Order: sequence, then structure tokens, then C-alpha cells
Amino acid sequence: MDELKQAYERLGLLETADKAEVEKRYMLLVRKHRAQEAKSDGELPPGEERIDFAAVNAAYKHILAHEDQQAAEAYNRQEYGKYRKMAGVAQKTDHFFSYYKYHLLGAVVILVLIGFGINSYLDRQAEKEREAALPPIDVSVMLHGQFYSEDGGQETAPLEQALLDYFPDWQRLTVDLTYVPIETRSEMDMAAVQKAVLMLISEKKDVYILDRNSYTSLVQQGLLRPIDEAYEERFRPLLDNEEAALRTSTEDVPEEHVYAIDLTNSPHAEDLPLIYQDMVVGIRIDAQRPDNAVRFIERMLEDAPPQPRPEPSDPEASASDEGAQE
Repeated sequence: MDELKQAYERLGLLETADKAEVEKRYMLLVRKHRAQEAKSDGELPPGEERIDFAAVNAAYKHILAHEDQQAAEAYNRQEYGKYRKMAGVAQKTDHFFSYYKYHLLGAVVILVLIGFGINSYLDRQAEKEREAALPPIDVSVMLHGQFYSEDGGQETAPLEQALLDYFPDWQRLTVDLTYVPIETRSEMDMAAVQKAVLMLISEKKDVYILDRNSYTSLVQQGLLRPIDEAYEERFRPLLDNEEAALRTSTEDVPEEHVYAIDLTNSPHAEDLPLIYQDMVVGIRIDAQRPDNAVRFIERMLEDAPPQPRPEPSDPEASASDEGAQE
């Protein structure tokens, strides 16, 4: 406290002076010091003492530091006084979160991302294990256009089973349904179109079931292969109307070729759990299983009905029945 008293005396103030008085007095001494330094002869008027600016500056800083300390103590009493003996711990905790809140937030975000990454990895591994346990794919199909499942959604499992029933020798058939609006009238329609483009790029299927609008688009993009040979040898004998063979010319291939078969009026198409206006079927230019793709179209033109497969038995139910018989 003696140092504080001396600091006030150095500025020529009483200890009761407030901060405004301290600031005012300090600035006055600064101006006097500059005036003294500006005198070329270095002489001072009679009765005026030379100002020791280093001492004045030190006193000023000491007073301000004391006032800042008092303000901090008053704030701490107000904020943490209720914690009594734990006030110090509360203050340190508060300061920790104040200073490191962004670090903590960043750490939480990183942990969340790591969690998502681990979950995604585990999900992918589980999906790979599930895929490895399944039989190999005999043919893959994509519906591309204005198609809906019977419940109005995008579920394809019933359609996969219905199509697989036409091929008793096959074990696995996959179907992806990509809705494509004819006109883009909303942001949702635009998003659907963008998704459809990505699906064509990333998901290379063997067979494409299309509406007329999507057929025109895909054939002009060169995504469908000509099927003239298969049409003449295998499809044509099964068609009542040759107009069902869709012949088209493109910019890259000026001569007409058969690229798809119209199944709109096919009895088999009408029996599928699917809502549609028109349906044509073609084969992707780089199909992995082109022979099975041809067989798929041929089978959908044949008169033979599907052969529903028996539902797989439930092992737990069978065990319960055996236990009851015993």
C-alpha cells in the first residue's frame, strides 16, 4: 500500500482520486514534460521543477494496475462468491471454458466425425460381409423414368422377387429404381434429375427398363447397345407387332438400329408390382452380363407364366415345431 500511496503522491493526487482524475493529471504531466523537453536552452521558469517522466509513468501504470486488480476482485466476488470455498475452482473452470471453448468445440466435432467414420466403416464392412454371403448376381436391372412401386415408394424387394420368379435357374436378380420426372417444375424435380445422372454414371446395370422419355435420352447418349441380332433371332418370333421393336438413329450412328423392345402391353409387365405409363427395355452398352440381359428380355416376351418360389422356412419356427412334436 505504501507503493500505491507514493504513486499517487508522485502524480500529485490524493489516494481518493478516481480514475478520471488520474488520467487527467497524467496527461497534464505529459504535456508539461514535452514542453520542458522542447526548450532549447533546457532552463525552466523560476519555481518549476523538472518532471521525472520515468517516475511519473511508473506511478501511473502502478495505479492503473491496482485499479484493474480491484475491478477483477470485485467481479470475482460477484460471480463466484456464492461458491464460497470452491470459488477458486469455479473461477478456474470458468476461465478454462472461456479460453478453450473453441478448442473444446473443435475436439467435439472431431470426435463426432471420427464416430461417424467408424460407424460408416463398420456399416460398409457389414454390407460387404452380407454381399459375400449372397449368391452371385445373374442380372442387374435399373428402372429409369416415371416408375413407382405399388405402394408409391422406392422399395424394390417385391419387384426383384416378382422378376426372379420368371427365371427358376437364376439365384439372384437386383433392381434399382431411379425416378426421373418428365418436366422439372420444382427443386425436388431438379434434385431427382441430378440424382438420375449420377446413378447412370456410378451404377452400370445390365438391363434398363425405361419410359419413352428416358429411352430417347439414353439412346442419344450412346448408353444403349444395338440389339438387332438378338431381335431377329430371339425376340422377333415372340412379338405379335413389329412396332414393339424400337428403331432409332443417333448422331454417332446415323443408320437405324433396334435399341429396345416396348413391353408396355406385355401381360408379364402388367403383372409386376409396378406403376408406370409406358415401359421399354434395353441393354446397356457396357453390360457385364449381356447374355443374361438378352435372356431377360426374351423371357419377358414369352407366354410362360412365372414360377413362384417357395418361401424359405424359418429355422426357429421349425425347431419349435419339432420340440412340440417330441
